[in-house]
Amino acid sequence: MIEEVPLDDILDLRWRVLRPGQPRDSAMFAEDRRPGSFHLAYRDEAGDVVSCVTFIPQDLDGQPAWRFRGMATDEAQRGRGLGSEVLAAGLAGVAARGGGLVWCNARVSALEFYRRHGFAQRGEIFDIPNIGPHVVLTRHVD
Repeated sequence: MIEEVPLDDILDLRWRVLRPGQPRDSAMFAEDRRPGSFHLAYRDEAGDVVSCVTFIPQDLDGQPAWRFRGMATDEAQRGRGLGSEVLAAGLAGVAARGGGLVWCNARVSALEFYRRHGFAQRGEIFDIPNIGPHVVLTRHVD
């Protein structure tokens, strides 16, 4: 089941999946508490968060937009479509809030996943220290 949740509900999953070997604080982003931000979680039958994403109102190159960050799915749960469901719920949440441009800094390893969901690459690949190669992806949501 996907639901909007407080930030604290998703931090452990984000940390385990996106920042292994780094301090737990590295899974918290400055924008997480920005007004208008929302966090989504997919909970399994036991109530554990197994997939998550955060959407933040954040311009891209001066254009009003929504950025999403911290998208993660528990390794044992991958391949079941949970990430797709959480992303779709987030895009629907953006549409309900007026829609517009949605963007992210995607790991290159996840590029095909996002392309299947209608995202297009914007610019060249760049490196985020201690995390790896990324690329900006965008999509419009009505």
